Amino acid sequence: MLARIFSLVIGYALGQVLTADIVSRRVAGKPAFELGVGNPGMANIGHELGRKWAYVVLAGDIGKTLLAVIIARLVFHAEPWALTTAWAALGATLGHNFPAWHHFHGGKGVTTTCAGIILTAPGIGIAASLLGAAGIVVCGYLCAGAIIITLAYLVFALLLGNIDVTVTALALLVLMCLAHGPAAAGIRTGDTPVAGLSNKVLVKVPALQKPCLTVRRLFGGPASNQYVHAKSGRSSSSAKSVGHGRR
Repeated sequence: MLARIFSLVIGYALGQVLTADIVSRRVAGKPAFELGVGNPGMANIGHELGRKWAYVVLAGDIGKTLLAVIIARLVFHAEPWALTTAWAALGATLGHNFPAWHHFHGGKGVTTTCAGIILTAPGIGIAASLLGAAGIVVCGYLCAGAIIITLAYLVFALLLGNIDVTVTALALLVLMCLAHGPAAAGIRTGDTPVAGLSNKVLVKVPALQKPCLTVRRLFGGPASNQYVHAKSGRSSSSAKSVGHGRR
């Protein structure tokens, strides 16, 4: 039990280091919470400050998750890998989403979640992340892909049968639903923007257009009205398509 608590706490402590906020303050001269859509994540920084800084944020968020795992392993090296890693990764996402220093208002935790599940159980972590990426293309929304990642990971964890992986997987799913639930609810009302990434993929792979748009109609919202002109490389819609949703 001590190993789980320590791993969770060290993960939370490091997770509170919001790379996006550091980058935003240094480059833009203001907090990430006052930049663009106000989310301290890679997508927002990339949209507002450029791809280079998005990669810096990505590396930082992966790095803090990895560091939490390394510290937990060094202290409790005799414990099973999945035990310390799973709880440290969960802590990193909790810290990222609910940093105490910012009144428990933080990011969405997609990068820390993906990094954490891949470190905990590489096989199912990678599979779940790929399913989430596919979900973004098919459904047309970043929030859908984010939730699919943790839902798929939970299913895989149940099949794996490891209690620590399963419990933390359930917690990650709850956290992802809390972070992206409002955006998911806004799909039918049109309040949630379509992920520009999804249409870029459909432009490059025209064969996916018809089946993907068929699935999108089940969800409703702006993405259900999207149609892609593969030859021109442009997408048209009755609603604006943007690619800087929160992460």
